[in-house]
Amino acid sequence: MKSSPVNNQDWLVKKIIKMGGTISFYEYMNFVLNDPINGYYGSGKAELGFKGDFITSSSLSDDFACLVGKQVEDWLIQFKSGFLSNKRLAVIEFGAGDGSFMSGLIKYLLGRSENIPAGVSFIIIEPNEGMVKKQKNKLEKFLNLGINILWKSLEEIEENNINGIVIANEVLDALPVERITFLRGKLLRQAVSIDQKSRKLIFDELPLTAELGRSIELAKSKLGIVIPPEDAFEGWTSEWHVDNSAWLKAIYEKINNGILLIIDYGKEAKNYYTSKKSNGMVVSYKNQKMMNNILDFPGNCDLTSHVCIETLINDAETLGFNTVGITKQGEALLALGLAERLYGIQKEFKEDLSNALLRREALLRLVDPVCLGDFKWFVFNKFTEKKININSTCLR
Repeated sequence: MKSSPVNNQDWLVKKIIKMGGTISFYEYMNFVLNDPINGYYGSGKAELGFKGDFITSSSLSDDFACLVGKQVEDWLIQFKSGFLSNKRLAVIEFGAGDGSFMSGLIKYLLGRSENIPAGVSFIIIEPNEGMVKKQKNKLEKFLNLGINILWKSLEEIEENNINGIVIANEVLDALPVERITFLRGKLLRQAVSIDQKSRKLIFDELPLTAELGRSIELAKSKLGIVIPPEDAFEGWTSEWHVDNSAWLKAIYEKINNGILLIIDYGKEAKNYYTSKKSNGMVVSYKNQKMMNNILDFPGNCDLTSHVCIETLINDAETLGFNTVGITKQGEALLALGLAERLYGIQKEFKEDLSNALLRREALLRLVDPVCLGDFKWFVFNKFTEKKININSTCLR
């Protein structure tokens, strides 16, 4: 066991002791992010943007939501002009952060046509009550205009009831993951315990569950993903995304006819499960700094993981989703008019150089390949009434 200097939060120590003194990393990640009183998201203490702990695409400016909005608008028009003309459409955001994306999206659609927002239900599915308060504050002006914005749980939506678009922007990277570690020639679950003397958190290990073992074997036989990689050395550790399939299933069962757009960190398996990545892809963020010590500041920082592209697609297609396509965020936004938007800044702010430079920098960060530009856009669809081809500009 390796000790790690951390802030030993009493609330977390008590939870771990109550659960026998050792919990899986999955349980640890779930607690520090989603505990309703002390969790980073669950309590609502998460701060996004330049003054927060980390930056998201939508927190930079409304430009991101406007560019995505062009694609959303196009999809809605195609739905309305096709076989969904008699259906009320919905735009659903899962895990809406502080509400910045939904705010920018509605603002864009209102600017295009009042008829689109008037004929659409905007639904936020947010499991953390602490974040709901921030979202309602951000969206208050649109609620006052009579825009139909609803907060619901997945359980409140009837099966095969959604006709429209589901968006999950930087959601899957915050789902709790199992951590698999290779020790003494076998695979184990990484766990978190408490050092008896210092009462600080330390990494520990637990036996691999039968379910985890089957999942790893299935990935090997179906996708050729070998865990651990053949040249892995003692202590090799990585993530296993056990909640993606359940999350996708819950969404799939609610969609009648629609598109699922997932935007997130993504790595191909060959670059994810490699001996060179000996400590996986989980990192934490606090005060705009990335921290590799993921036991620091539990409940007071973001904890995030990349998704594996192949396993995500396999999970989706196994359920019945059709994969429309995948692209990098930089390429998607350029296809949706980012270059034209950059050029427009020159005209819009020609008398305000400082503001123009800030807007330009924000836009360029969205497509920077070493930053947000390397996000992956996954477009899936499900149609139960009949097969239909929906064009997606972002994939061109």
